[in-house]
Amino acid sequence: PYKYDAGWTGIPNAIFELYAFHPKYTSACTNVYLFLLHRHNARYGYAFPTQDQIADSLCMSRSTVNTVIGTLKFLGLIDVERHPDHDNVVYFLKRPIDNRLSFEIRFPEAKANRLKHEAAREQDKQKRHERQSRFREKQAAAKAGLL
Repeated sequence: PYKYDAGWTGIPNAIFELYAFHPKYTSACTNVYLFLLHRHNARYGYAFPTQDQIADSLCMSRSTVNTVIGTLKFLGLIDVERHPDHDNVVYFLKRPIDNRLSFEIRFPEAKANRLKHEAAREQDKQKRHERQSRFREKQAAAKAGLL
């Protein structure tokens, strides 16, 4: 949508369209996942920032980073291993599930959360429609001098 030459990091659409519905998934998960994508080293096949580097770069506490890493592991988005030669932690990024049915079979709690969200949105749309109708009726009455 715009020209940007200062570097960028893409994120799979499934993160927004599927994973965001999981009850454990938060915006902090998106931030850490993006940071790991940004720091991924294709030559090595993994990202290797420290939790302190992640926390400092994203303005998060280290405990939040640790919790988010656990969530990303639980959701199957990353594998975390200790490097055998350097004794540091490395993050292997895994391909996200990009099929809703497959995702919701693996994480039925995400389907429940999505359905709950969709029902709430439908109620919100209905209320908004009712408010608009009342406004239009009042507006028509005002124009006709009936108020």
